[in-house]
Amino acid sequence: MPSFRQTTFAALLAIGLPALMPAGLDGADDPPKPQLTERVAAKLAPLKDLVDTNDYAGVLRLVEGLIPGSEPGSFDRALLSQIHGQVLLNLKRNNDAIAPLELSLELGDRHAYFDTEATLNTLHTLSQIYFEKAYDGKDPAERRRCYDLAYARIKRWLALTPKPTSDAQLYAATILYSSAILDAGHPDLDKIRRAKADAEASLLLRDQPDEQALVLIVAAQQQLGQLRESADILESLAARKPSSAIYWQQLFATYSGLAAEPGHPPGEIRRFHLRALLTLERARAHGFLSTPQDYFNTIALHSALGQHARAARLLEQGLADGTVASNRRNWELLSSAWQQQRAPARAIEALARAAAALPGDGEIEYSLARLCYAEDKTAEAYAHLRAAVERGQLTQPGQTWFFLTYIAYELRLFEEAACYAETAATHPDVSREDITRLAQAIQDALAEKNAPAGTST
Repeated sequence: MPSFRQTTFAALLAIGLPALMPAGLDGADDPPKPQLTERVAAKLAPLKDLVDTNDYAGVLRLVEGLIPGSEPGSFDRALLSQIHGQVLLNLKRNNDAIAPLELSLELGDRHAYFDTEATLNTLHTLSQIYFEKAYDGKDPAERRRCYDLAYARIKRWLALTPKPTSDAQLYAATILYSSAILDAGHPDLDKIRRAKADAEASLLLRDQPDEQALVLIVAAQQQLGQLRESADILESLAARKPSSAIYWQQLFATYSGLAAEPGHPPGEIRRFHLRALLTLERARAHGFLSTPQDYFNTIALHSALGQHARAARLLEQGLADGTVASNRRNWELLSSAWQQQRAPARAIEALARAAAALPGDGEIEYSLARLCYAEDKTAEAYAHLRAAVERGQLTQPGQTWFFLTYIAYELRLFEEAACYAETAATHPDVSREDITRLAQAIQDALAEKNAPAGTST
């Protein structure tokens, strides 16, 4: 949050000074200025010495003793409230300072007691107090109320000041955005749009784009689903500050999100995948996005772009050196990459290595059996299916047993096939009709096999 100066005691004394001057010393052409009553002016005489010695407790006692006797709505009450709020701030009692400062602001507005500079100082101070109270608060409703008050005060400051600043405009955007995302699951999109507009307005008050403003604009665009626009700004941020890991992370996530959005034509999806891949490579050159997951994302993007040979080589290397985790998904991805390259022998070899690396995984053996069977390696498929049911950990055990039954039948191992069929029938993921028909075919084959020579069944 940008820092704004608070009203000082020196400024407050300057406000009240005309009240302490003898009559007739004001400039002849100046409009009449509000003055303290003689009683209050006299009582405030020790104020300067107390301030000079940093005796804020003494100032507090002095002012709190005078406020009850001041006339409601008077300049006495307005100035004493202003001093009261300021000394409470100096004593770190920020929340207690709100009421007297608000009263001073209200009376000043109603009766034109204070000049523009004094009003601006009070607005700044109140906005900061409300913002800090909202930021540190626990109750969502109270936090939202304080954010709204902080925003209202700084927006009035911006409307009143003759010299609006980029920092103040960005501060307004920060307040509004903070309020908008209090409920992260249900962000206030209208406030986010307004916060984005405030941040964009802050850029117009600077010679060079401000990084904080750009970050807030990106955050708003992401919330509003404006991923294309946010990608453009993130590109500039990453180019401007390539040493920031967060910009590379957000840029990669944004391109990945764009690729996943529904409705894009294939050419656009390919373009976003390519940009995501280039982001990973650029980030890695600066020492970022080099975790195992990032390495795997690189491989997946090569596959998505149809660069299966490159994906396969990266997977081979990663599985060998441990950069890629040795798990079923990654080994199957390697096998799939070789299949895409029309290299079935290498695809089978990859799964065979996976079976050796993952001795407790039956699914790997099942996948290996399917590959072997597709390549007319029926005997090998049978061996891998037997290994699959022995290992277990199968997603669809009934289907595996059914496949094993069928392969055994095809290899004319009818006795084994009959046993497998009984086991397959006990699993709910097998079609009753299919297993009944296959079991009957096995029984018919057994009957024919066991029939006496010269007879038919």
